Amino acid sequence: MSKPVSSLVASFFVIALCLGSVPNLSHAETSSEDVQPPASAPSPEPEVVMEGSKPVEKASQESAQATEKTRKSAAEPDEAIPAEEIVVTANRRASSWKDAGAMVSVIEKEDIEHSPAKTLDEFLVRVPSVSYKRTHIAECGPGREITLRGISEQKRTLILVDGIPMNEVNGAVNWSMIPKESVERIEIVRGPMSALYGSGAMGGVIHIITKKPKKPNETMLKGGYGSLSTTTAALLQRGKFDKVGYSVGGSLYHSNGYVQAKPEQDYHVKNRRTDVSLNGSLFVEPDDKSLLTLGLNYVNEDYSRGLRKTDQRNATTAFRLAYEREMADDANLSAAIFMQKVERNVVLSARPDYKTMDHTEYSDSVKYGQVFQTDFKVADFNRITVGVDSSYFTMDKHNEYDTSDREGKAKGNQLLSSIFAQDEMTFKTGKHKFLLTPGFRLDYVRSGDGQNVDTDPAPFEPLDEKYQDRSWIAINPKLAFVYRYDRWTTLRASAGRSFAAPTLFELYTVFTRGPMQTFSNPELDPERAWSSEIGWDQWYLKNLYSRVTAYYTFGENFIGSRKINDNQYEMANITKIQVMGVDTELHFDINPMWSVYGGYTFNYSKILEDEGDSTNEGNMMPFEPKHRARVGVVFQYLEWIVADFSARYEGERYTDLGNSEDTRLKDYVLLDLTLSGKIVEQVRWTLVAENLLNKRYAVYSVPSETSEAPGLLVSGSVTLEF
Repeated sequence: MSKPVSSLVASFFVIALCLGSVPNLSHAETSSEDVQPPASAPSPEPEVVMEGSKPVEKASQESAQATEKTRKSAAEPDEAIPAEEIVVTANRRASSWKDAGAMVSVIEKEDIEHSPAKTLDEFLVRVPSVSYKRTHIAECGPGREITLRGISEQKRTLILVDGIPMNEVNGAVNWSMIPKESVERIEIVRGPMSALYGSGAMGGVIHIITKKPKKPNETMLKGGYGSLSTTTAALLQRGKFDKVGYSVGGSLYHSNGYVQAKPEQDYHVKNRRTDVSLNGSLFVEPDDKSLLTLGLNYVNEDYSRGLRKTDQRNATTAFRLAYEREMADDANLSAAIFMQKVERNVVLSARPDYKTMDHTEYSDSVKYGQVFQTDFKVADFNRITVGVDSSYFTMDKHNEYDTSDREGKAKGNQLLSSIFAQDEMTFKTGKHKFLLTPGFRLDYVRSGDGQNVDTDPAPFEPLDEKYQDRSWIAINPKLAFVYRYDRWTTLRASAGRSFAAPTLFELYTVFTRGPMQTFSNPELDPERAWSSEIGWDQWYLKNLYSRVTAYYTFGENFIGSRKINDNQYEMANITKIQVMGVDTELHFDINPMWSVYGGYTFNYSKILEDEGDSTNEGNMMPFEPKHRARVGVVFQYLEWIVADFSARYEGERYTDLGNSEDTRLKDYVLLDLTLSGKIVEQVRWTLVAENLLNKRYAVYSVPSETSEAPGLLVSGSVTLEF
């Protein structure tokens, strides 16, 4: 890391810690609970329940709140109180983010709209604690992985859209299915969430909540153009009539791309890309306390993989049917069924010169799932959440070869079935509030009907194997404790166990991309980990706060790709790994025109023990840098112009377990500038300059080549809303 960047990161970290140790600036003079609170003291917090898909205050509490407001003196304005943001992810129900036993970040639609990112995954990389791996800058699926808490691989971070899991059979997420323009907000919960969400939530949960109709007619049209001949377009139409609402939309993304491989060879081509997505939802309110939602999403992707005669096409369809109801006696019920089908065709040319066709991979996978849960009070201080969920995956993959009679295929299925329970206990004394939240989840996983056939995998022996069914049971407990000294200071701690079963692709398939070939391993064991964290959130004014969280994870049997030779790898369990680090955030709205923000993450993901290859012991886990930071300043003049200038730092990282120097990715600093505003009330414009320093940094590396970012990117868009 360069000295200027080291100083910047160190300074921010010290400032955040120092601010956390200063007495509460806004009410430090008040020491007795019997004295009337000052202007910045909090009001009693309302209890929140769910009506439809939005948190609302119960009608029976409105009069109590009105009485409380009347009781307060004129010196106690509500606007002096720090916001009680309501989140639905941390506890699988609506609750204050300050009551969560984990570090929760909420990103509102305005932040998403003002960002330079064209797609949602590009936006999430701007969050300091988020890790981002991509093999090419314009690639989907496994090439774009968003992970949390230094725990690599997308399969270990759960992605939800309106409560429905989006991770595919192999753990990947199709980010093209989630148009940025349709997002209302994003909730990011860091840390192990397996006790509530099961296999796949080892690093945390990212919950994307989409926009709902509020008026009879809401129309959004957007068009944009930028570097690399990139064209974007989106249409979103919503409406609500009495008890029925709807939302339909579509988006287009096309880029001519660029040659990302260095050193460039005559077989390298531009990584052009075209995505088309369609989505629709129907909302029905049978009565004032329930909501029925029917949703359908479809996306078609067509892109080059940067090699001559190589192309990939994906078609993904997702369906969901969900029901939510507010029951009597302050209880809530929700249920959903969902389906996701992925059809992937990959045309691959022959190594090493890629002049002729080699084979085409046809891969079909389907996921079916259901979730049912309810939460209810058993006492004034005690709320229980219980539920069951399950999913069933199928995979069918086969290859058709152009130059031989070689046959290759793989298939299998996997069942995950779970029950979970959580007890939230709340105790109050004066201005102090204590929350104790124990929970557990029982998971049963069975992988069956596994088969792998390859009649000519030269130089290896022909393969025709049918594998025995395998099953695993895991009990994942968690305990969280939160102490809210008052509205301004929150301390939290948690510890829990996580579990992740090997995916069907890791168990049964052979994966070929460019010069790389990765073999499956049917003998893989599940991953298990114990994690803990302790955090401190401090508000000094309503619009000035800092957050510091330290975390630690000890994992066993983590699955990674172990090197066989320069271009071949095999999936294998790593005996023991260790992840530890610190997350920090600082945010200050100076006045209505100016605000500053920053975040820094120190993360150390290390291999403690590897029985398969002891030379890996002490190495860093792939794609997890030690240092990541972002700082920025926002200027806003009414609604007519918003300027967001930010700097991002990404530390050096490795791409393999062996930490090979020829595949090490160097650190870099990026500067981004976004200008946006309104021409008239219905028309909004955006002008974006990414990577102002024109930094040609590496995003992926293998011994034979490196994928490099394109440098400065400039784009603009116009949005019409009426």
